[in-house]
Amino acid sequence: MATFDLNSLNTVLDEPAQPETGVDFSGKSLKLDTAKDAQQIVDAINKCPNLQYLALTGNTLGVTAAHAISKALESHPELKIARFSDMFTGRMKTEIPPALSALGDGMIAAGARLAVLDLSDNAFGPIGVEGLAKLLQSDVCSDLEELRLNNNGLGITGGKLLARALSSRKRRLRVFIAGRNRLENDGATALAKVFQEMGSLEEIAMPQNGIYHVGITALSEAFKHNPALNHLNLNDNTIGAKGAEAIAGALPRLKNLKSINFGDCLLKSRGARALAKAFKGNSLLLESLDLSHNEIGREACMELVDAITEQPDSQERLSRIVLAGNSLGNAANKKSLKDKLGASAELSDGEGSDDEYVTEPEEEDDTDESEDEDEDSEEAGSADSSPEDIRDIDTVIDVKEISLDDSGREDIQSDVERFLKDPSVKHLNSLGDRAAELIDAHLQMIRDPDAMTEAYAQAVLCASGLSSRSAAATALAMQLYPLFIARAKRQMALANSLLPGLGLIKWENKDYKIRWDLPGCYSILANVLDEAYFPAGLRDTLRFFITSKLPTLPTEIELAIKKHPTLYTNK
Repeated sequence: MATFDLNSLNTVLDEPAQPETGVDFSGKSLKLDTAKDAQQIVDAINKCPNLQYLALTGNTLGVTAAHAISKALESHPELKIARFSDMFTGRMKTEIPPALSALGDGMIAAGARLAVLDLSDNAFGPIGVEGLAKLLQSDVCSDLEELRLNNNGLGITGGKLLARALSSRKRRLRVFIAGRNRLENDGATALAKVFQEMGSLEEIAMPQNGIYHVGITALSEAFKHNPALNHLNLNDNTIGAKGAEAIAGALPRLKNLKSINFGDCLLKSRGARALAKAFKGNSLLLESLDLSHNEIGREACMELVDAITEQPDSQERLSRIVLAGNSLGNAANKKSLKDKLGASAELSDGEGSDDEYVTEPEEEDDTDESEDEDEDSEEAGSADSSPEDIRDIDTVIDVKEISLDDSGREDIQSDVERFLKDPSVKHLNSLGDRAAELIDAHLQMIRDPDAMTEAYAQAVLCASGLSSRSAAATALAMQLYPLFIARAKRQMALANSLLPGLGLIKWENKDYKIRWDLPGCYSILANVLDEAYFPAGLRDTLRFFITSKLPTLPTEIELAIKKHPTLYTNK
């Protein structure tokens, strides 16, 4: 007998129809580092006379390859759909912004007008939004209808940056997807203000974002201004009773709402009753409602079911009502619920007895005190973080303690370590004419590859910072740069070590301190940036961050950079 995957079918039905012509490299698992690697995609784009869509999902894209694809996109103003989800697996997070920016530049140069932009499952975090900002603020996204940013690890900061980019002009989004991003209250509140201005949203999905009733209340106000809303998914946030009351206040204005997913939202009986009251008598034409695993008591469940089945056509209209994981009582109670809901009822997870989840008395665990405790927990834990399941992809800058084998090299290590800990001309001179050789030998004894790369970066910067005061320091820095590049076991660690050292991103180790003179570091960098040994991807990444951060850098550093245009302009 033939079988089919219901989840796959639902996914297909939910996706908008694909235009007839375009280029699709989805799921090919291509590793695209260089322009040569990207040539097959470039050729396909160039050969497509009417590029309505471009799908690169499931490949991994580097900065140089992104520039090559961007160049090809410049000839296609007709592009409408960009599916760039799951496109940076294995990339360091500092590679992603310039790659995104490059793709955006190609579409901007073409004068394209996107309808759909999908960047889901790319763990770029807040820093990635910087690469997107120019695109989102450009005319390319002026007619954008769908923005999909699911599972990007945005955090609070990323949510705020996204809201700022979207608020740059009037938007008419129909679909906004941003689940699993740890937006929390502040990120959700920032986006709520943008939603309120839009007034055009038909689908909002923000599950698993750590949002409590404060953020839910802000979103509820925004919902009131989007009367066409028909799909609302806030699964696995902490709506609670207060949040439910805020949503209940918005429901009378949402006459088109057909699907609600508030599963795992700690509604409890009080929250469920608030929703039931709003459902009843407001002529809502719900088709699907998921309130599973909310610690709702038996009587409150009955009130909910009574409210949504009040209208005579309810059994024909309702397609899926999920109450599993609440206190539904015994078999008789469940039968009563099933009789009212008909085939739409989903009352069990398939585990446990009919009496599972029963807690008596119903209302004891639904007090304001318990909700206040939830708020305290929220405040204690509110900080930007990426979802645990994408931490493997989102390369986090990690400073490990460097452990050295001191046997037989006490004198040499003492001089080298003294210079690296306190870079001064005096300490540099103590190393003599073989400074580069001694530092290289010292650093190669570090066993951890990424820690070794970080140590080389710091050695380069220590020497570079002294370049304005010492010719020997300039010579040393010029000798150490190619060693730094050559000794790196993983290319992705190069930018992760240089960017914080140059003051372009924050180092995640709070004890990390810049102990070198940054203007000198930029002067040396300008001299080596276009050398043949310098990786093109690293060069593009550095230029991207220098260009984007230039207006916010301290004056003395900004002036030093502007003396060397090669640092922020492509030749």
